Amino acid sequence: KLLAYLPGSRVAAMTARCVLIIPDAGPINSLWVAGELPLLLKLGMPVVLIDQVYAELTSDPETYLKDREVKAFVEAHPKVFTIEETNVGKMAAALRAQGTFKTGQSLGEAAIAYFFQHGLEKYVRDDQAALLLFEDADFRSVKVIRRPRNVHLTSTVAWLRGLQNLGIIASADDIIRAMTHPTDPMKRPRKFTDLPDGTDEPAEIGSSW
Repeated sequence: KLLAYLPGSRVAAMTARCVLIIPDAGPINSLWVAGELPLLLKLGMPVVLIDQVYAELTSDPETYLKDREVKAFVEAHPKVFTIEETNVGKMAAALRAQGTFKTGQSLGEAAIAYFFQHGLEKYVRDDQAALLLFEDADFRSVKVIRRPRNVHLTSTVAWLRGLQNLGIIASADDIIRAMTHPTDPMKRPRKFTDLPDGTDEPAEIGSSW
């Protein structure tokens, strides 16, 4: 299983046997809209953010509240979050510094593909499952990204359902509602294509959420 509880313990005494990987900006954006970024801390898992995704999320903190708050949240929890460098992210950073960077180049997908090939082994063994949290439908397609056999895919909606099943949150529906119908006019509603249950695809080696 992805998680193991110590005897007689509750969530606070949980031992994580998994790393949480976030390869696209969607889950972070959705959690920010709902004011629920702290949910990323609830499972006691180390969280790996791909560098190109982190750059997309925090590229202009002076202008955008979301960029500023996400950056501050990640920096406030250095023992939880790791920004994983990729050659793709380094190249994009160099282009930004030169003022020649252009959006819409599918760099996030390229960065996660690089991570799967060169970075995943730093966090889990081949016989251990990693939990990948996503919203972009492309991450389910091996035509775009060939995911390793030890990567368990779960969408934001399915992840929230899992948190409710574990008793960590009272209602997944309430948080999804906050994501899709924010009361703050400065926040844009999120759209999900996998309601009501979300997408949950176990790793080939055997994992459960």
